[in-house]
Amino acid sequence: MQALSNLLKRDPRTKLSITSTVILTVLMALNVHFFHLGSSLQDKDIISTIAGWIMFLFLVTVFFLLLYTGNISKYRRIFFVASALLFFPAFIAGMYETFGHMYLTEENLIENTASYCHIVTPMVILPYVFTKTIIFPARIFSSAASIYGMLIIWLLATLVSGKGFCSWICFYGGWDDGISGIRKKPLLKIDPENKKIRYFGFAMLAFVVLASLITLTVMYCEWLCPFKLITEYTQVINLKSFIAFAIFVLTFFGLVVVLPLITKKRFQCLTFCPFGAFQSLLDKLSLYRVRIDTEKCTQCLRCISVCPTLALSKEIILGKKTKPHITCTKCGECFKACSQGAIGYAFAHFEKYKKNPFEKIISKLENHPTLIKKIVKKIVFTVKELLSPQSLFIFSSYTLGMIIMSAFARSTVHRTINLIVNGSFLFQ
Repeated sequence: MQALSNLLKRDPRTKLSITSTVILTVLMALNVHFFHLGSSLQDKDIISTIAGWIMFLFLVTVFFLLLYTGNISKYRRIFFVASALLFFPAFIAGMYETFGHMYLTEENLIENTASYCHIVTPMVILPYVFTKTIIFPARIFSSAASIYGMLIIWLLATLVSGKGFCSWICFYGGWDDGISGIRKKPLLKIDPENKKIRYFGFAMLAFVVLASLITLTVMYCEWLCPFKLITEYTQVINLKSFIAFAIFVLTFFGLVVVLPLITKKRFQCLTFCPFGAFQSLLDKLSLYRVRIDTEKCTQCLRCISVCPTLALSKEIILGKKTKPHITCTKCGECFKACSQGAIGYAFAHFEKYKKNPFEKIISKLENHPTLIKKIVKKIVFTVKELLSPQSLFIFSSYTLGMIIMSAFARSTVHRTINLIVNGSFLFQ
C-alpha cells in the first residue's frame, strides 16, 4: 500500500485534475491502440496480440501517471528510456533477418538499403543543395525508416517539440538520459556556468556539416556516432574500418555510459550530437517553450544543479531572465526542483497575453454557489486545463515519441515472448 501511495503521490504544481487526466488518457489510448495494437490484432497471431496489449497497457499507464501525479520528469524518463531500450534489439534482429549480420557491406551501401537516421539530417542538407546528391545510403521511399518517412516525422516533431525532440522523441536519447539519472549525486561535478561544455555541440555541428559537404560523405555516421555500436556499422575489413569501429566503442562507453553516470549530465546529447545542436537552432519554430516566472522565483538555484543539459545558470536565474539557454530539452527536471512552481511550459507565440482568458470566466463564477454555475465552472476549468501549454505539449510530444517507437518496441516485446515460447528471438 505504501508503494502504491508513493506511486500516486501528486505534485500540486504540475498535476492535472482527474477529469482532465481521464479525458487525455482516453485520447492517448486511442492513439496507442491505432499504432501499437491495431496491426497486432490484424495479424491474428496470439503472440503478436499479447505484445500489442503489453505495449498498450504500458504506454497508457505511464501517460496516465505522468498527468495525474504531475511528476513529468520521472514518467517522461520511464517512457523515454523504454523507447531506447526497446528500439535496438528489434533493429539488430531485423538486420540479421535481412542481411545475416548487423553490419553494412559495400553492396548494401551501393544499393541504398540502410535505414535513415534522423541524426544525419543536418549533414545531408548542404550536399543536396549544392550537388543534388543524397549522401546517406538509405531507402528513399517504401518504409517508415526511409528518408522521406523520417523527414516527415522530423518536421512534425520540430514544429511541435523543437529541442524537446531530444527528451521525448529520439530513440537514442534514452540512453544517456537514463544513465544520468541513476546516481543521486554526481561523482564529478560540472560547472553549470561552463560555456565551453554547454556550446561544444554547436562546434561539432559545424564541423560535421562542413566535413560532409567537402567529402560528400556522412562524416559523423562513418567515424564518430556512438550508436553505431547498437545499430548498424560498416563491415570491418581493413584498418580504416577497424579504427572507425574502435571510435564507436570509445564514444559509446565514454559519452553515453561513463560520463553521464559520474556527472548526472547528458554528455552525448549536450556535447557530441550534431542533431541536438541542430534542434536547438530550430527550436524557435516550436509551438512551446519552457519559461521562468521571475515573480515566483526565489533564486534558490536548485533548478540549476538538476538540469542535465546546462540550460540553466546563475546568469539566467540571478539575471531574472525568463528563458533558459538554447540547450533546454524541455525534460521537466527543473519543474520538480522548483518548490515555487516558477518554471513551466508556455506557448511560444502568445507570451504577451499573460492573462489566461479562462481565468476571467472562472473568477466571475466564484461567488455563484448554484449547482448549474458550479457545473459550468468545472467545465470551464477542465477546458482551461486541456488547452494549457502543459497538456498540449505533453500530449503531442508523447504521441510523436510513441509513434517513433511503435514498430520496434512492439517487435522487441513480440520477439522476447517468442524467445520464451518458441526458443528464438528471430522470426526467420
